[in-house]
Amino acid sequence: MTEWSALAAAAGILLIAVAAVVMMLSIKKLMRRTETMLGRLEEDSARLTQEASQVLEQASVSLEMIQRQLAAGEAFAASMSSAATAVAKTADAVHAVGKKASITAIEHLERARLDNERQIGEMFRWVDAGMTLWHSWNKYASKSGEGQAK
Repeated sequence: MTEWSALAAAAGILLIAVAAVVMMLSIKKLMRRTETMLGRLEEDSARLTQEASQVLEQASVSLEMIQRQLAAGEAFAASMSSAATAVAKTADAVHAVGKKASITAIEHLERARLDNERQIGEMFRWVDAGMTLWHSWNKYASKSGEGQAK
């Protein structure tokens, strides 16, 4: 009977080791997905940076235009109208870039959250199954040991 208990204990340890390997593989897969998401987020950030640069260039062009109009001596009302239009366009462009950045970041974070929840749930199911098996084996092993004569 001692051999069977040792064999059962070895099988239990082997199952726990297999569960640990599966968990580690799941974590490794999760890390790869996280790296991929971060790469995508980096690409999106680069695109948003480029768009922000274009907005700043447009703002610079708008400011140069305002300066030329003032230097040329156009009427004060006309220059104020052009300035208001340029500021409004710049504000609209900045708002659009900010909105795109927010939406993209929220989408990436939501996808990462859902992936993390799924991966962690899977990992806990494996741990729970291993612990249930171990607990059941311990109950069985202790009951079979009580029935023997001492």
